[in-house]
Amino acid sequence: MKRPTHDLTEPGWAILASVAVLLVVGLASICASRAVPAGSGQVSSSVFAVKQAIFAVAAGGVAFLILRVGYLRIGRHASLIFVVCVVLLMPMVVAKLLNTSFGGLVPASRGAYRSIHLPGLSVQPSELMKVGYILALAWYLRYRKNYRRFGGLLRPFLISTIPMALILMEPDLGTVLLFFPVLFGMLFVAGARIKHLGVIVLLGVAVAPLMWAKLKPYQRSRIAAVFLQSDGLRARIAAAPDRYSLLGVSRREALEWRASSGMQLVRSKAALGSGGIFGQGWGRGTYVEYDFLPDRHNDFVFAIVGHQWGLVGCLVVICCYVVIVVAGVEIAAVTTEPFGRLLAMGVVCLIAAQTLINVGMTIGLMPVTGMTLPFVSYGGSSLLTNFLAAALLVSVSQHRPFILAKRPFEWDDARRAAEASAG
Repeated sequence: MKRPTHDLTEPGWAILASVAVLLVVGLASICASRAVPAGSGQVSSSVFAVKQAIFAVAAGGVAFLILRVGYLRIGRHASLIFVVCVVLLMPMVVAKLLNTSFGGLVPASRGAYRSIHLPGLSVQPSELMKVGYILALAWYLRYRKNYRRFGGLLRPFLISTIPMALILMEPDLGTVLLFFPVLFGMLFVAGARIKHLGVIVLLGVAVAPLMWAKLKPYQRSRIAAVFLQSDGLRARIAAAPDRYSLLGVSRREALEWRASSGMQLVRSKAALGSGGIFGQGWGRGTYVEYDFLPDRHNDFVFAIVGHQWGLVGCLVVICCYVVIVVAGVEIAAVTTEPFGRLLAMGVVCLIAAQTLINVGMTIGLMPVTGMTLPFVSYGGSSLLTNFLAAALLVSVSQHRPFILAKRPFEWDDARRAAEASAG
């Protein structure tokens, strides 16, 4: 049923309202800091806030176009969109392999090549790939039944390895990990058997020690930081480092952890805790007045939310994400068109996973991965990607056709087996 562009449906309006609140919170948090580190110096936070507002207007315009076009017409070009996103990832891989920036076109940041710098514009193709991947996977799965067998899951996983391998070479382990909940969520909705997905998870756990050996030292350090928050564990490592060699943490690192590799995590938790129930107030507090918390305008913006507005502010932000997820699940549940249903669930998994990872790393429950907080963290590519995802979700609610058939991805395996044996 096609609706006018301005008719977003009840779930759509709920999503729009939540996105608006998150965007305002993000702009206020970015603007609150006195100055934000940039390059070799510092830039006024108002500059970043203005840029973020411009990004939001541009992303809103693209989202409006998506609502005008409709998700089905976009879906017909899903394979092409996926290929374009793959091609855009190639310059970062080549720059990493050749250790060159191509004259500043693909600059290195902290040893990683993740963005393409054009005059007045910087693009992170790995962000755009998130939406391109969901579109391509939903389009591929929409009418297929072979993933009900274990062997049928092979092709979706092979499709997924293409962007994951390219992004891992940048390297960007956090974004790679984000693909797994999206893939599993969409396969589950498409009807893949839970026992087959469970086997794949067990296989992943089995090869985890081999993957751990392949990780770079800084990646191991970030994962180990979750456990190194324990004073007792650090003391035991300092006393007998050989017994904990698997963590890859030396005695010196254990002794100096709070002031070195664990500094960002320690200060993030301190910023959150210092906000109390109602916070320090907008633009007030040590962690916005001084440069004590790196990346406080993007990766660790949730800590600044808690610092300024306390537990109340954090709950408001979390409730907005809950509304988006619940509305998205409702849209997927009532959509009978297969592509739309898969697309909606893919977007829900994407936003939910990003939120859980970002909040989790801010409070010390997950490794620091560089994952942005949707609609709140600073960044044009991240903001555009999340606006695209939200617009596609609302578009499914607006334009979903009514199909006179049984609901998609519902299988009666027992009945089919009985009929087959009888025949």
